[in-house]
Amino acid sequence: MWQDFANTLNELNKTYKTLIELGKKKHQALVLVDMKTVEALLPQEEKLTATIAQLEKNRQNVLLKLAATSEKLGPDSKMTDILKLAPAGKMQELLQKLYTMLQATVQEARELSENNAVLIRAAMSAAAYHLNRIGGATVEPAYGKGGEVVSHRKNFDYNA
Repeated sequence: MWQDFANTLNELNKTYKTLIELGKKKHQALVLVDMKTVEALLPQEEKLTATIAQLEKNRQNVLLKLAATSEKLGPDSKMTDILKLAPAGKMQELLQKLYTMLQATVQEARELSENNAVLIRAAMSAAAYHLNRIGGATVEPAYGKGGEVVSHRKNFDYNA
């Protein structure tokens, strides 16, 4: 079971690293406002996140099996507690190393995702600004009954 746990942690780490590489490509495309590239990357990103979800289920199943064999493990056990129960020697060292690598990889993926979310929000705001500018929409300096008041300039005279 410990080997299954180590294999799952290793696969999780590999998949997160692949997700990070994809996230870097997405970041570049967002900076360049290359939406075709972003659209092309989305299916790959969805596939990787589905793989991560499946690996997480596998990890949880292995931990449930380990908890069934040890009274010291429970649902609120921390990873440090789990590592202490691993067979001493190479397996314990390997699990510690894999866990440390996984923590760093997940943190990097989280930061990249947050940065990409900021870029996406900025791109959406820029697009809305330009659409409003082209359409002649302006936000009034006062609030109306339903919130901000938006007025639209008439670009064409329909009475002609």
